[in-house]
Amino acid sequence: MRAAVSLPVLRKDFIADPYQVVEARAAGADLVLLIVAALEQPLLRELHALVQELGMTALVEAHSAEEVDRALDVGARLVGVNARDLSTFELDRDLFGRLAGAIPEGVVRVAESAVTSPADVAHYRDAGADVVLVGEALVTGDPVAALTEFLAA
Repeated sequence: MRAAVSLPVLRKDFIADPYQVVEARAAGADLVLLIVAALEQPLLRELHALVQELGMTALVEAHSAEEVDRALDVGARLVGVNARDLSTFELDRDLFGRLAGAIPEGVVRVAESAVTSPADVAHYRDAGADVVLVGEALVTGDPVAALTEFLAA
């Protein structure tokens, strides 16, 4: 992917070992996803530090107020709130809005999941998102048209 684009590349995976971070860097990734719910705090801290040491950025993903606190505790500067519950896979589009206030100014707020239309992007923007992570909507149809509509929202 790195050879094909000049944009930042995110390794969106379940990272659970320092080797995966090094591997991501070797493959040209600029960002690594660290899911708070999947990591004990000492490992989250270790992985976050390694990401920074390698000159990358960690997108630290939370699903609750406690997880937002844990992300901030390790010094995360890019905090995502995922609307998808990892245990039930149910979506709660309003979760971001409930948690965004716990993310201080100066930390980039990322809304994740449940983005299928420009209205979803606008919903997250209105709730305080600095960035909206779009996935499935870009691979299930015309990605150029979808991206153009999302950027306009």
